Parts: sequence; C-alpha cells; structure tokens
Amino acid sequence: MYKHLSRPTLPEASQAVAEREEIDDYELGETLGVGAYAVVRLATHKTTAVKAAVKIIPKDPKEGLEKTVQKELTIHKGLKHRNISRFLKSREEPECLYLFVEYAAAGELFDKIEPDRGIQEDLAHLYFIQLLAGVQHMHNLGISHRDLKPENILLDASGTLKISDFGLATVFRYGGRCRPLQTPCGSAPYVAPEVLEEQYSGDSVDVWSCGVILYVMMVGNTPWELPSTDSEEFSLYVQSGENPTHEPWNRLQGPVRKLLLSMLKINPSKRITIKAILKDEWYQRPNPLLTNGQVNDPVQLASMLMENVSESCSPVVAYSQPLHTGRIAPSQSAVFDHRRYASSQPARNNERASDSSLGARIAISWQDEALELSQPTTQLTEATFLEVFSSERLTRFFSETDPSQIIEALDDAMVSNLVAHTVHESLQKISISTTDQRRCFLTGEVKVVPYGPSSHLVMFVKSRGDPLEWKRMFKALVSALEEAENPIHVEMSPI
Repeated sequence: MYKHLSRPTLPEASQAVAEREEIDDYELGETLGVGAYAVVRLATHKTTAVKAAVKIIPKDPKEGLEKTVQKELTIHKGLKHRNISRFLKSREEPECLYLFVEYAAAGELFDKIEPDRGIQEDLAHLYFIQLLAGVQHMHNLGISHRDLKPENILLDASGTLKISDFGLATVFRYGGRCRPLQTPCGSAPYVAPEVLEEQYSGDSVDVWSCGVILYVMMVGNTPWELPSTDSEEFSLYVQSGENPTHEPWNRLQGPVRKLLLSMLKINPSKRITIKAILKDEWYQRPNPLLTNGQVNDPVQLASMLMENVSESCSPVVAYSQPLHTGRIAPSQSAVFDHRRYASSQPARNNERASDSSLGARIAISWQDEALELSQPTTQLTEATFLEVFSSERLTRFFSETDPSQIIEALDDAMVSNLVAHTVHESLQKISISTTDQRRCFLTGEVKVVPYGPSSHLVMFVKSRGDPLEWKRMFKALVSALEEAENPIHVEMSPI
C-alpha cells in the first residue's frame, strides 16, 4: 500500500522568491495554482504583453527535487503538439527553478462541466478527440503522462484542449522496448487498478484515465473514489461483471457506453488500446464542432458550454465526506501558511488535520506533488471564446449583506458541511484547505469585495483540486446560506 510521506514546508527564503514581482522580461502577477513544493504564477511579457504560466520550484538539496524537475523539463521540451501545453523556456537561479509554459487563458475544462449532469455528447466527443490526440502523441514518443486528471486538462483562448503538467510523466518505451512501471502516483479517482499493485504499463494506465475523464464529461461525477474494493462504487462495478446498470451508469447507452467499458477493463491485457480507439464507432462519429480535430467555431463552442452550465444553486448531494465532528483543521501542505498573513484576528482553526482525514486516497510522494500545475479561470478577457464563456461567474455571487455577516455565515456553512477552513476577518476572506467527497485535496479562497455603492461580490477562487468538486462545494455552501436560520441574501447576477 501507499505510504504517507512527510511533507516539509516550503523554505521561508523561497517564499519571498515565489512572491517576487518580475523575472527576465516578464512581470509576475497573480498566483494561478499551488502545490506542496511549487507555486504557479501568471507572467506577462513586458514588451509583447504575451502571457505565460511560470512554475516556481524552490531548490532544496535536502529534498532532491532538482533531478525530478530536470526530468519534467526534458520531457516537456520534447512534446510539440497542438493539444499539449507548449514549453517556452526555463531559468535556473541559486534559490529557484523557473519553468515557463503556454498560458491556458480559459482555464480548466472541468470548470465548464456541471456536477452530476455533465456536458452535451458533442462537447464530450470534441474534447475526448483532442485529449486522445495529445495522449497518442506522447505515447508515440514513448512517454506516459501518469497524471491525467481535471487540473491538468486546460483550454486556451479558443477553447482548444491542452494537456499540462508533466511532473509525473516518464519514459515507458525506449528503443522499441517497453519497461514496466512501478511508482504509485496519480489522483485516486483517475488511476488504473494496476497502479495500486505497483506493476503497470504506462500506455494502458493513461487509457484508463482517459476513460474516467470521458465518464466525468458524460455524467458530471467520477465513477468511484478509488479503483479498489475499498470503494463501494468500484465494488459494484466489479460485481456487475464490468457492465453496471445502476445510476448514473444507466444514463450511458449505445456506442459511448461500449467504448467506455472497453477503456475501463480492469484487466489491462483486455483494455482497449489507443490504436483500437481510433477505429471505434463513437470515436469516428461526425461532430459539427470539429474540423480535422480542431475547433471550427470557438464562439459556437462557448455558447454551447454556456447553455450546458446551470448557474442555479439548487441543493446538491452533501458536499464533503465526514472527516470528524466539529471544526476541521486546515491541511498544512499548502505552499504558504495563511495564518502567517492573517490580521490581528486569531485564526479559527489551528490544529493539524490527522492523517486519517485523508481517507482512502493515493498518497503521492512530496516530490511528485510539488510538480502539480493548475490554472484556475481567473483571466478570461482575451478572445471571443472567453467573451462568450466566463467560468468566473459560475462560482461567485452578489449580496447586499454586510461583509462581516457574509463571512460569519460562510464560516457556519463550512462547519456544517465539514469544509476545513481558516477565517481572516479583517481581510474579508476565508482560506479553504480541505478534502472533497473523493478525499482528494481541495484548496482555495473565498473573497468578499465591494461591488457598487451597497453590494458585495463574493468570489470562490480555487488554487488546487478538482474544479468539478470546487463547484459542487460552492453550490452546497450557497444552498446552506439560503437555508440558514438567518439566511443571507444571494444573487447570482449583479445587483
């Protein structure tokens, strides 16, 4: 089984480096994502105004990160495909390594998927085609991604899919010879069962992950917490003979169901290959949104995504797993300790979450976790696709209630929904560091800012985790606000 490895905090000297204002010809802006050992920030070229995402990785000889980062750099530099985020350049300084990659302006694909609902089949087909194209390119070069999950599936300004984050990628074939892989890594709901056995083929596990991603696009939820009998949902899948008929599997019919089940064969020797997928009936179906694998009308694509997404805050299934009763301490694995920057108001949560709160998730080593790259959709202003579809507004609301009351009500809602958090009252924000219903990490902030003379905008900004689960949490919390004994006035559109 997997060992929970120790995670030392980011060295304090490196925190200052991660907060610097410029590097080379780039001005550094907002933080796009965080991991246990890296921070990703938006970078804007001083002359051309072209944006990039820069991953800042502190150097610490004691932790041995440099070899891992060098491997990521080498692999990413060699991948050149329209559905893979482009490597731009790297820079090494005494304290940090900097990796500059293409900025995916439209953020994460899964921001556009409605929880427990999914997206239209044409949209799922479009993004499956593009996902498979990028994965096929990697496999042709003997590279396995090993961490295909929502955070690593991004969209550019035209809505084109980009695979990102190659921190766990590795060579599985060289000189025509394949080597078995053994390192347990990935995100629990998306890994193949054989990864748990620590003996697997790099190409086959990527096919499994693509199958789970297709499932999520179609139904709006992951099929299980972990592909083992520890998961009740996976046990039902096994008991059904890998042909389940219960909800939501019964919503999947016809060719797409056939393809999905062939990708999610538990025995990897019986699992469909990418070569066979390319000949599959559903894969080859016509799609009015695609021309030669590319988006032919970004505005129409954005419009369809907007039609698909419901902005209602109707009640959803209880958001989080019950970790334990009472207030839950925030995780200590974030890059920055938010309590360090809190105002004179004491943080409400100051005890460490127990190891048991992580539940049945794969414990990725700290070296692997340091290389996560995630880009929340907070810069949607560049092109027509972005003008039509803005994911920002899908996890925000407006209220005329006093900010202190909003913060207090959100605090109560998070406690009742078992969302681990820290309140910064004078800053009018809440830091979230919790686990989602699949027991995977979920972190971000809720900020309350003025909007007009008497209204306030409440923004939920994710920094790490499954965007679908972030949206699910948002809906659960807003529902709790509206149903509280002293409800908070909530409007999804500007007041």
